[in-house]
Amino acid sequence: MCNKVIKMTEKDICKIRCNNCSYEKLRVCLENNRLNEIYNIYHDMNKEYYIAYAPVGNYAKKPIIIISGKTTSYDSSKLFKKNYEKSKDLHYACLSSIYSNMKDNLYDYLEKIGLFKYLSNNHKYWKNYTKENWEKIFTYKEKSYNCGIQLTQAFNCAILNIGRNPSKEPKKKTIDIINKNIGCMFEHFNITEKLKLIIFLDTPKDNIRYHQIDFWKDYIKNHKELEKIKTISITHPSRNNQEIYNNLDTLTKKSTTKWKNAKELLDEAKSIINEIRKNDY
Repeated sequence: MCNKVIKMTEKDICKIRCNNCSYEKLRVCLENNRLNEIYNIYHDMNKEYYIAYAPVGNYAKKPIIIISGKTTSYDSSKLFKKNYEKSKDLHYACLSSIYSNMKDNLYDYLEKIGLFKYLSNNHKYWKNYTKENWEKIFTYKEKSYNCGIQLTQAFNCAILNIGRNPSKEPKKKTIDIINKNIGCMFEHFNITEKLKLIIFLDTPKDNIRYHQIDFWKDYIKNHKELEKIKTISITHPSRNNQEIYNNLDTLTKKSTTKWKNAKELLDEAKSIINEIRKNDY
């Protein structure tokens, strides 16, 4: 299961930004299964949240598409530790842990907006694709590395609540503090000349919650060359939105704001994929 063709070091996978860590400490902790010692810091957040090392993702070579969640979830961080302890392979632990319970929903949505059809004409890995192509990028390092899609998070470690619900999502203010202290928002994005599209897993709103697209808009103010990259926000593929994912063909049957937003995002995503496809010809 752990393909050994692609070799990555700790430096390839995570740019150390936290002020209490180093690659030397990271290696020692990894070698001795002491992952809980890495990054368990608070960064002046009233000790409401802590950052745990969990750089999940597939670290694809020159991706055409980047798919970005918000932060590594509690479930994914647990799976990351489990898979690392089992395999002793950091790269495998990262790619096999991302989007731990959302893979099927995400595939259905990406298929619905025409992403895989677009890729089938623009990347050899997806030619004559089936769902098996998707499933293999979470298991086989070589296929994941060469699939043209980077799976990652905007902030690619786990930001966990210290209370009874470690999965409680941090507010935008908390992310602001973390980003100001550490500065690694979008650092895991592999941005090259081949990148056409970033897909954010989130419904953007004007509120106090954390939305990746807000940070991205601020980010590109200082990186004007990235303005040409298209972005899409899609309904988050978590279990909380399962009813929407079960009804992607019939999103007009309910008139609630949530369903209207889901339909608007779906239509916009289809439109942008079509625009990218036309621009390529």
